[in-house]
Amino acid sequence: PTPEETVTMTVTFAEYQPHVGDQDALKLTAAGAVHETGQVVAKELRVRLHTPELTLTQLAPAVVGQDTPIQVVFQNPLPEALTGATLRMEGAGLACPKPLAL
Repeated sequence: PTPEETVTMTVTFAEYQPHVGDQDALKLTAAGAVHETGQVVAKELRVRLHTPELTLTQLAPAVVGQDTPIQVVFQNPLPEALTGATLRMEGAGLACPKPLAL
């Protein structure tokens, strides 16, 4: 007969990072047991991780037969440096993606 109670827990990046891999979501499960009846209650929650945006900006007018400078902005939201990252540009007329090691 007591009122509802809210409990807050924090899952740190250090705790979930080794388990995420290439996934873009976490599956969290909360479970508990009612002491008096032995009944188990559980709830699952799937949390999608926010994917950082890439911002593309054309820096000069595109002219046929001339290079076109494009600025790409990406901000790493992680508390550690990215290693081995590659950016691939694709577009009409390009035979294959053009990679750029970062």
